Amino acid sequence: MITTDEILNLNYYKKTTYTGWMEGMRFLIRREAPEDGDAIFHAWVWPGPYIFNLTDDDRKFDATFPFTNEGKQQVVDWINSSFEEHKDLWPKRKTDGN
Repeated sequence: MITTDEILNLNYYKKTTYTGWMEGMRFLIRREAPEDGDAIFHAWVWPGPYIFNLTDDDRKFDATFPFTNEGKQQVVDWINSSFEEHKDLWPKRKTDGN
């Protein structure tokens, strides 16, 4: 499971995205700032081993959260629960493709 300490602080997301791997599940977290409204976290999870751009969209799950420390905790909770909820989708090794 991941923790809020592992996914870095809010300033990190103002410049770039964060990607990770957890036992066969890949994830990506980024900040999105719409022109009219508050910034949000947008997070995705998908089965490895392929990177985000090489994975079909229908294999990805996503969710959005407020761009706050509380939202960061919600991102972590969502990623962890997605891992548990869809455990059968995650390959057992990085080289396994589903």
